Amino acid sequence: EVSVSDLGLGYESDETVLFRYCSGTCEAAVRSYDLSLKSMRSRRKIRKEKIRARPCCRPLAYDDDVSFLDAYNRYYTVNELSAKECGCV
Repeated sequence: EVSVSDLGLGYESDETVLFRYCSGTCEAAVRSYDLSLKSMRSRRKIRKEKIRARPCCRPLAYDDDVSFLDAYNRYYTVNELSAKECGCV
């Protein structure tokens, strides 16, 4: 459980929400694409540093939308916040 303010989305609120997240490695999900991308990066055929040559553990599905009141009594709803199911993408 974290406060809404701690989520870093710009809302000021002392309300707490359940924030589930994904973590872990995805070595078993490496595909031909990942191997080829890694090879091309190592041979400097692709120079973009932000490209990752391996799958990432990310949400595949999310919990229900989260609603809360901010510090100014305004009502907000945030979707796709808390991970319900994780997988390698």
